[in-house]
Amino acid sequence: SVYVQHNPAGVKVICCVLGLVLSVLSILNLFNLIGDRGENSTWTALDGLQSFYTFFFGLILVVCDAPESIANKGLNLQTNMFRFCHFLATQVGRALFYFYVGSITLLLLPGGSWTIVFFVLGGTLCLLGVVMLALRYCSCCRQGESQLDEARASS
Repeated sequence: SVYVQHNPAGVKVICCVLGLVLSVLSILNLFNLIGDRGENSTWTALDGLQSFYTFFFGLILVVCDAPESIANKGLNLQTNMFRFCHFLATQVGRALFYFYVGSITLLLLPGGSWTIVFFVLGGTLCLLGVVMLALRYCSCCRQGESQLDEARASS
């Protein structure tokens, strides 16, 4: 049994949506369907590998914050992921993972108008990392949690 620190529902929804968007855009970038890749392109195999990694990381983000009843159907993906990659079960570990994924997404700029999309996506992932750290360490962000604990204690 692994103790998992959960985020508020709003943060979970945003994380799942951003994970899906990251995965879809990374696959499109991997197969050269987006971006400015003309004759003067400097796209390399390393860029393709980075797109594959960000695709995979996007799926991890979805599994991390998806409802347990959905993520654990069949293969117990969420439970096994939290067991073997325990840092993802904590808010601090997940926040640092979001920083990492956001930073490599910021560096995965395919060119053209898609540069703005990847820049916003990477920046938002980094911002979500800050939000998760605030939820963990800022007492003003945990007021609802302490009120819930008090209500449970009085029952």
